[in-house]
Amino acid sequence: MDNSLQINIEKDFLNVDTFYQTQCKEFIYLKNYKAEKLNYVQSWVKNNLNSSPDLEQAAAIGAVEGHIQVVARAGSGKTSTLVNRALFLQKHCGVAPNEILLLAFNRKATEEILERLTLQLQSSVPHVMTFHALAYALVHPEKSILFNEPDGQQNKAQALQTVIYEYHRKPDVYEKIRALMMANFREDWERIAWGDYDKSPEEMLRYRRSLPREGLDGKYYKSFGEKVIANFLLEHNITYKYERNFWWDGINYRPDFTIGENQGIVIEYFGLEGDPDYDIMSEQKREYWRNHPNWHFVELSPTTLRFEGVEDFCALLKRCLESYGVRCDRLTEDEIWKKIKLRAIDRFTKVVEGFIQRCRKLSLTSEKLASLVDNHKCASDVEQRFLELAQKFYQSYLQQLQATGEDDFDGLMQKAAAAIASGQTVFRRKSGTGDLKCLRYILIDEYQDFSELFHHLIEAIRQQNPQAQFFCVGDDWQAINGFAGSDLRFYQNFAQFFQPSQKPNISTNYRSATSIVDIGNTLMHGLGTPARAHKAIFGTVEIVDMGQFEPTPKEQEQHPGDSITPAILRLVDKAIKDRKNVVILSRKNSLPWYVNYGKGRSKDGGLEKFLNLVRSYLPEESRKAVTISTAHKYKGLQNDVVIILDAVPRCYPLIHPDLMFSRVFGDSIEQVVDEERRLFYVALTRAVEHLFILTETKNLSPFLEELKSRKRINLLDWLDYPPFVGSIQHITVKVGNQPGKGGNGTYAIKDLLNAEGYSWRTIKWSAWCCTFPAQEFSIQQYFDNAQWISPAAGIEVRFYDDLENMLAKYYVDSGQCIAVINNIPEIDLHINPW
Repeated sequence: MDNSLQINIEKDFLNVDTFYQTQCKEFIYLKNYKAEKLNYVQSWVKNNLNSSPDLEQAAAIGAVEGHIQVVARAGSGKTSTLVNRALFLQKHCGVAPNEILLLAFNRKATEEILERLTLQLQSSVPHVMTFHALAYALVHPEKSILFNEPDGQQNKAQALQTVIYEYHRKPDVYEKIRALMMANFREDWERIAWGDYDKSPEEMLRYRRSLPREGLDGKYYKSFGEKVIANFLLEHNITYKYERNFWWDGINYRPDFTIGENQGIVIEYFGLEGDPDYDIMSEQKREYWRNHPNWHFVELSPTTLRFEGVEDFCALLKRCLESYGVRCDRLTEDEIWKKIKLRAIDRFTKVVEGFIQRCRKLSLTSEKLASLVDNHKCASDVEQRFLELAQKFYQSYLQQLQATGEDDFDGLMQKAAAAIASGQTVFRRKSGTGDLKCLRYILIDEYQDFSELFHHLIEAIRQQNPQAQFFCVGDDWQAINGFAGSDLRFYQNFAQFFQPSQKPNISTNYRSATSIVDIGNTLMHGLGTPARAHKAIFGTVEIVDMGQFEPTPKEQEQHPGDSITPAILRLVDKAIKDRKNVVILSRKNSLPWYVNYGKGRSKDGGLEKFLNLVRSYLPEESRKAVTISTAHKYKGLQNDVVIILDAVPRCYPLIHPDLMFSRVFGDSIEQVVDEERRLFYVALTRAVEHLFILTETKNLSPFLEELKSRKRINLLDWLDYPPFVGSIQHITVKVGNQPGKGGNGTYAIKDLLNAEGYSWRTIKWSAWCCTFPAQEFSIQQYFDNAQWISPAAGIEVRFYDDLENMLAKYYVDSGQCIAVINNIPEIDLHINPW
């Protein structure tokens, strides 16, 4: 390597490319020159910053000419690359700290960046702030800004709600809202949604199960037919349960609707009739209910709904119910509205709030919104009525801001862009003053989350300072904030907005084991440069099929009707024993599974409530090892073990019913599905060593179906995850028939067993089962108290602990009890393994 070139790399790095082109190009190969630069950057960062960048990271750090878009995959060291580049510019290239600006989207990110910079630079740090902080430093509004703090004060929400409340008080508007929401909960959104979805029938079918079918009761249903049934039952004031649990030969069977507790009516909507496997299962369900005379079985078909319409479908349902003695007196519209009013008004308020915020992020005036609505083709009367109301609310919100002199962050961003465009480039903060015209390098974190507002601000800066060079780091595979106004087109079209530009990749994942990196790449196949795993360990990815989970009698007793809690406890227990930390990730702030929170406690709960339930079974010292979060909130974080709670339709992807109210902004099912894929990718790639993906074989997320079609994913074997038990607290007694004695033994005493609280189970061994406290349990005392003993003949009795270990076995004939096995520790059954 030419000595003069080496000197320029060391002494004049910012101009070394020009020096190479003019002085060295003819006798030094370009690839050799680039290799020398990379080696130097790697060496400099290692020696001066105590960091070891790989070649891709070094290339990004050393790219100091032109605009740079760094594609940084999950776990690739995005933040360290951003910080090291700023340090390299300042400490090696001699760029002054007031000539560098680092921008991030949230305060937590800026604090992390600032902390890393301060560690190396002490007090001489460049400008580091959020976009909103920059806007505030430029505008310095006289009044406080309206915004919502996470888990804190909700000033903006209160201002929006004030506007909406004022309209609620107007009888004509209130009536319009009522009519709109009633129609919204009855609308067939499935038919409307596919109206402009330009995809193949096969792809439409894949995502059909993920479409929202929200009933009047606020619950989500698997099909429009189920939604119609639910609405009918509510409109006729008939109490029902949706997908209540029944144990059927070890299967957690959940019929669509049940009316009654221990007897009554079961309604099944056979929505996939014609599919051979589905039809076989349907016949098995008919047979099941024929053997349960306490229950009347009603089956309905989509054929009736499709060819005869909703009215005739409901008429058929009414005749069926009345034939079994259920009164079907329809409530008035006023009575129905009274049942759903609070939830409907709250829902409408949230939809309008979201609509107004989208308008603000697009910098829309009332006139621009009116033009947008006029040029929009509505898919339904409900959408048309909503847009008419939403325009009024938005206009009132803008008028309120003007009247009070207040503003929100979106308005602040608009004013900041206007101020810069007018020539005001000085920004003042407590930490110091700066001038946008003096900046040479602007570094932006999480560029995939860019929006129209941020783009306008940056364009205003570039007009005042055309020489500023931009370094934007992001990952299009992790663009998951479209709901908040982010627009991926700014990332995808970077080269058009910033010229000339380069697009280096940093693709090595330093976080996750090989199998976890691989499954993320498989999900995003064909959508960009794949990640590479740095770790040599393979790791574990397992599909957890809740359809194959068979809780033990003890688990069934402890968590009646609830399969998810004992399943999670098994996974968590093993992880904790392996000294690993666990995070449970959910798409929503709720679970798609039934959770039994115990008597006197609500059966509906959010994630924190579920976490508290799981932790309540764990020893005090182990509870902090388990956390829970939505996938959105966990972006940028990691954990040893990740449990994805909900790889099922209506979670991945979640196509929200409010999509119909944001179509005017260009939102579509296709966009939603693409973003939901990216969110699933984020969830998958949070795992360091072990990834569990919970689902049901017959109810897979379309994304998981796709993954399974592309690669083999291991299915978790529940035998490797024994039931969780903090201490042996119960003995389960199983009363069955002796081998070779037929089934008459238990049949003769079934009424006595039933009276003593036994229930019939067919898991592994068909027997009558009952659970007793282990403390002071005595077999002798048990047999002395059992009323069924004297008439029993040909009976076998087994005794099990919490872990389903058989402790004892007895034969019973004519009141005589003969021990075959007896390993019960009579003295101390309360053994604490912790």
